[in-house]
Amino acid sequence: MKNSIFTSVILTGLLLTPEAWALTGRQIMEKNDRLKKPRTSIQESVLLIIKGYAKTKKTFKGISKKYGKKTRKRIIFSYPTRMQFLVWDEPGRDSIQWVKLSSGKVRKIASSEKNKPWVNSHFYNEDISERNIDDYKYKLIGEATINGTACYKVESRKKRGVKVYSKGIIYVGKKDFVIRRIELYERGRHTKTLTLYKIEKISGIYTPRKGVMERTDGKGKSILYIKSVRYNVPVSDHQLKRESF
Repeated sequence: MKNSIFTSVILTGLLLTPEAWALTGRQIMEKNDRLKKPRTSIQESVLLIIKGYAKTKKTFKGISKKYGKKTRKRIIFSYPTRMQFLVWDEPGRDSIQWVKLSSGKVRKIASSEKNKPWVNSHFYNEDISERNIDDYKYKLIGEATINGTACYKVESRKKRGVKVYSKGIIYVGKKDFVIRRIELYERGRHTKTLTLYKIEKISGIYTPRKGVMERTDGKGKSILYIKSVRYNVPVSDHQLKRESF
């Protein structure tokens, strides 16, 4: 399920064909997993954190590159903090993450910290990692319409690895197999919902320009805006090495 807060679309859904009705939850997620992905990407983003009446704006640059099935990314904040994150993802293994504080000190993020707020937002540290389709089992449980788009409703449950979320309800477009929304569960309780908006097809890749992570307990939300993105452009390996972090 390699679909994090940086990939999805909103399009008008069409009626299902008889063949589509026969799809299983796993087959639906396989079609999502086969959507075109970039080899590299460079993006400029804004993160707006809303807690009560308080609003905090943060800006950052994201750089990522694929090495076969492995992915490495670096997130560099420019305002108001100077924090950085280095993330290495590989199918079949738990994500490895490091944080570089504004002071310059670097430390590895422990697995027990994957459920901690990412830069004090409503996203967790786990949310900046990619999700591997084989780490979950899937079940088609119904249908729904999300922002005018007809979707499959697929339940996902973790089956291996250290995960913060015990379950997810994923809404996948019937026509294009792109994720519109994910309801996230922790220990059986629905705690957060991620909804994707303003999705464009850039270089053949479905790209949301806005993602909203909202808590179900009313304790605020965080909005991620992608201001610019470039795919399949040169990215230096040096920037993604632990030694250069």
